Amino acid sequence: PPQDPRGRGFKLTQEVTRAANWIKQQPKNRPWMVSVGMSTMHEPVQPPPTYLVPEGSPPTDGYSCDSAEQTRELATQMAEATDKELARLLVEAGLATYRTDGSLNYDPKRTNTYVIFTSDNGTWNASVRTPFDPTRSKGTPYQTGTWVPLAIAGPNIANPGRRVEYLTNLSDLFSLFGEIAGIDVKTAVPKSRVLDTEKMMADPRVDFVNF
Repeated sequence: PPQDPRGRGFKLTQEVTRAANWIKQQPKNRPWMVSVGMSTMHEPVQPPPTYLVPEGSPPTDGYSCDSAEQTRELATQMAEATDKELARLLVEAGLATYRTDGSLNYDPKRTNTYVIFTSDNGTWNASVRTPFDPTRSKGTPYQTGTWVPLAIAGPNIANPGRRVEYLTNLSDLFSLFGEIAGIDVKTAVPKSRVLDTEKMMADPRVDFVNF
């Protein structure tokens, strides 16, 4: 209904607010897990509120969905909005703070929480940038359609800031969640359930320094 505030605000902001409120309600002595599906950046492209985009961003009033250039700018601003709202979620969850200049002060080693950022598919054609081919984007089996970001931060990341060039699959996150909780999922899950998942944490018995 029009009077329902959920129908009057920016969807991404509402999603983050609901997640933050849920986290605040969790008992401090009990582990929790939350999955936040952010609706940006996703079609239909839409201009985020001005408070979620960097100062000096091009004004998007009057933009047309028929223009590839304008669609890309809207997608860029949606990505900026996602970044800003993710920061707010970390702050409201008690995992980070804002510095006086507004930037994020986030040190995963000072928390007991893992933060995993990923996506379910690659970029759709309207937002593909060179050198990638927009005809091989989301919905195709090519790199631009299947390659997604995967950023993991947490208290036990030995060498943060690394770029790891090994293939993994989103199904492997199931094993990672088990490893974080101290559970071997392939032992805990009945054999009747086929698990297409592999461990992601480094084996402490192996020296990964040269990798």
